[in-house]
Amino acid sequence: MSSKIIIYSLFGLLFNPLLTSAQTLNCSDLKNGVFVFFSSADGASRTYTRNGAMQKEFNPVTRETTIWDVEWVSDCIYSLKYNSGFEDKPKQTQELLKNHKFLFQILSVTDDYYTFQSTLDKTSNPVVLKDTLWIRQRSDAKRKVTANPKIDSLLALRKAAFDSVVSKSAFLYVFRPGKFAESLVSYTLCLNDVPICEMANKASYIIRLSKEGQTTFVAKVRKQETSITLDVKSGKKYFLRCELPWSLAPKPKLTEVSKEEAQPYFDNIK
Repeated sequence: MSSKIIIYSLFGLLFNPLLTSAQTLNCSDLKNGVFVFFSSADGASRTYTRNGAMQKEFNPVTRETTIWDVEWVSDCIYSLKYNSGFEDKPKQTQELLKNHKFLFQILSVTDDYYTFQSTLDKTSNPVVLKDTLWIRQRSDAKRKVTANPKIDSLLALRKAAFDSVVSKSAFLYVFRPGKFAESLVSYTLCLNDVPICEMANKASYIIRLSKEGQTTFVAKVRKQETSITLDVKSGKKYFLRCELPWSLAPKPKLTEVSKEEAQPYFDNIK
């Protein structure tokens, strides 16, 4: 039987972004760094070094460097405004660059690359380019590997922080046995008034708790609710049986049980 894993935050109010993104890059990580673009036509590369409000574009073939002013419109949308480097280009090209800015919308992010689409001036305008910027490494047409060790260091730091939090966490195994009575009725399980899972018939979850001490869980259905308080300690496992006995006004029932009683409802409990 499969179960869902839920992470409850260190502060007990919000889901912890450190945990949910500990090993995955996101848009905010792309505001600074070194990125490589490979031409789909001939495999030629250009390197973009982004640092705060400036981006430096280097073409190793022509040895040209272009400077762009960077402005982040939102976490995943930024604009580039020409600053310098194209002084020897045709006047028409220079006028285009002076009068317009390029908007880049980040479509997806992985640890190795991010995809984007670019438009002139507004995101609602027609897309002029849709491609990929490589973050970590990539072999070009000549099989030369371009690496970005700074990204590896960032991910290593995130993993260390993630492992540290996990080692101090407790785990709550929550399950609701399948029963015909009230099988169509589900209820919400809350922690400090924050909903953490929906207890449908036959549902099971593993909840990672990163805050120690007296912790109260509340099950709510319609106007009925039930609570149970556990003394949470890091490194421990807790098992909670959730039920909804039949009645005219069904009220949830929460019971702390043994590992042996919970075992059949999970794939594996170490």
